[in-house]
Parts: sequence; structure tokens; C-alpha cells
Amino acid sequence: MTTIGVVALLLGVLLIVVEAHAPTAGVLGALGALMIGAGVWMLFTSDGIGQSIAIPVTAGVAVVGLGVVAVASRKALTARRAPVRTGTESLVGSDATVRSWAGAQGQVELDGGLWRARMEFGYDDSVPAVGESVVVEQVRGLTLKVRRREPWELPL
Repeated sequence: MTTIGVVALLLGVLLIVVEAHAPTAGVLGALGALMIGAGVWMLFTSDGIGQSIAIPVTAGVAVVGLGVVAVASRKALTARRAPVRTGTESLVGSDATVRSWAGAQGQVELDGGLWRARMEFGYDDSVPAVGESVVVEQVRGLTLKVRRREPWELPL
């Protein structure tokens, strides 16, 4: 019984480690917590210690393990639904300021850096004026595709 208890403990720890690296929404972590609880129970009952000690300790380990898995799973699911906020995808929808413009392309300042920019839409015959605020629509390589701000997007 001691060997089975140790194997259950090791398997439970392994399942929790796998849960940390695989998106299973807490299923493997919950199984791992239950396996650890079962392993602790087997170790307590195999050495002759009464079940009056084994059952509360096992329940405590299982409850704490399941609680940790529940909190971690909720955080993981929340993070999975959150939009990407890094890389070039974080630039889309940002406000940029025109620094220079000639024809269909120019330079805009965004987050302290100068970017090459091209008009996406929003300019019929005129070109954006220096200092005008534009919105980034797309990022293609190192070139931003921008558009004129809609009237409802203008700051108050």
C-alpha cells in the first residue's frame, strides 16, 4: 500500500506540472490534486495510523489542491479571452500624430517612435496636416496604414 501511495503522490504532482504547461482548463490539475489526496490517504493508512487522522489530512490536502487549481484555472481562462496587447497588434486602433506627409505616404509619431505611414481611407483630395491625429488601421511590416479620425472619435 505504501508503494501505491508514493506512486499516486508522484502521479498527482506530474499531472499538476502537466496542467501548468497544457491548456486543459484545470482538468489535469484537479485530477492531480485528487491523486495527491489519495496518495496521502494511502500513506497514512498503510503505516497503521488511524483513519481519524488520515481522513481529515487527506480532505485538507484535496480541498487546498482543488482550491489552487480552481483559482489558477479561472485566471487562465480569463487570460485566454483577453485580447493581445503586445507586438504590432497592439498598435491597431492607436492614435498617431502626423509629423510629415507628401502624396500618399508620410511619417507619423506613435508611442515616441517615428513610423512610415500610408493612407488607408478617409482622405479624398486633401492630405493630412502636420500635427493632425490619425488612427492606425493596419500594420504591414514597418509601415502603418492610417485613416482620418471620425468625428465621434475626436477627443473632447
